[in-house]
Amino acid sequence: DGELKAGDRLVEKELAEKMNVSRTPIREALRKLETEGLVKHLPRKGVVVRGFEQDDVIEIYSIRQALEALAITYTVENITEEEIKQLKDSIEIMEILTYKEDTVSLFNISQKFNDVLIRSCRMPRLINLINTYQEYLERFRIVTMKKKERKLEALEEHKQILQAVIDKDVKKAEELVKIHLKGALDAYLDTFVDGVCKEEEE
Repeated sequence: DGELKAGDRLVEKELAEKMNVSRTPIREALRKLETEGLVKHLPRKGVVVRGFEQDDVIEIYSIRQALEALAITYTVENITEEEIKQLKDSIEIMEILTYKEDTVSLFNISQKFNDVLIRSCRMPRLINLINTYQEYLERFRIVTMKKKERKLEALEEHKQILQAVIDKDVKKAEELVKIHLKGALDAYLDTFVDGVCKEEEE
């Protein structure tokens, strides 16, 4: 959520005291964050927040595109009528919120749409991987949704994806997911100036 900035130190003892746990789980968590590229170890400084740069966003979205394109092929096969109804309901709410200045609510309902769509693939490990990469860029996604043009594009893309799922058109659904994530990536990259997020400058 932006509370920790790039370059901030992460001290085991301080984090353990703040979270009221021993230093062991903190140490394990920091190791995991380091393998995921979210923190780094600097000589004489210790562990610091790495932050996101433009190349990170491109890499993560390339991974997301591959994972979600795979997931949608199984969603088409395994989705239930109840889940389709949930997706339709979400689209109706998104349509209303797209024309309002309530970015947080729009983000939340869009996230609900994505969650149902991904969960419907019935592939637990794949779902966990996708959720991890979605979380990395959550704050950038909220920034993007403030743009009217992207909100309208995303709404139309969600409608088309849902229709392809309803039609059981695997190839079209897969293609539309890739187009949607490419559009999201392009919108995120527009929030960067010289590798720094505009939102952070504000």
